[in-house]
Amino acid sequence: MSDSSNPSAAATAPRRRALDGRAMRRAAPLLLAALALAGCKIVDQTTFGAKPQTPPPDLLTRALQPGPAVPLVTIIFNGGQIAYAQQLRLAVLMAEGRKPDAQYDLVTVVPARGTPAEQVAAAKAGQSDAITVADEMNGLGVDPRNIHFSARTDPDVRFRELRIYVR
Repeated sequence: MSDSSNPSAAATAPRRRALDGRAMRRAAPLLLAALALAGCKIVDQTTFGAKPQTPPPDLLTRALQPGPAVPLVTIIFNGGQIAYAQQLRLAVLMAEGRKPDAQYDLVTVVPARGTPAEQVAAAKAGQSDAITVADEMNGLGVDPRNIHFSARTDPDVRFRELRIYVR
């Protein structure tokens, strides 16, 4: 059977061609846009500047270590008079100048040696040291609510220490 003998087939053939022409007219701008953008580069951070420098390995190691940051001040109580007031004053003034609402962690660190009773006695002496230092910090203008106390043992220390961390 030919297309001329079937009137409905003859009527739909021009219509099919017309739809194809309209579809091509609609697709042409999209095709041109796709071709124009094919040579473009996606904008990202590498577009605007040089590749960033890799930080030194020791900085990365320190940054990735768990636990508290480097102490602002470490006071070692090894039996004699400890002259720490001037260093404490300078450290607190610098910290308060950078961050007036700074929080201070006073961590008493005692050697992890001896009997448990000896460790408890060292921690009690460390508590007394921490209270004395906190009083001095209060005298320098640090709000008592910004001072926090804790204690721990450390097998690597030989004498009682007070470490002051700032956050």
